Amino acid sequence: MKKSYHDEPKTKRHVTLTQTASDHLDAIAKETSLSRSEALERLIRSTEVWEAGFLLSDEAWLCCIDHTNDSPSLNETV
Repeated sequence: MKKSYHDEPKTKRHVTLTQTASDHLDAIAKETSLSRSEALERLIRSTEVWEAGFLLSDEAWLCCIDHTNDSPSLNETV
């Protein structure tokens, strides 16, 4: 699989996540055979700004399903 489909270089950024979100990002990256950076890049690029504004609003967030409870930890065997 091609490492990056983007025509621009990546630079280091600082992102603060909870341990649960970080573990879930690890699981997503592992499932897709991508780096954490590329998985996050693709998740962000595949979301329209208006869609993110709606999904991340406080009102909508109360209705969202927290999928971190559905995925096994990377340390668990399935």
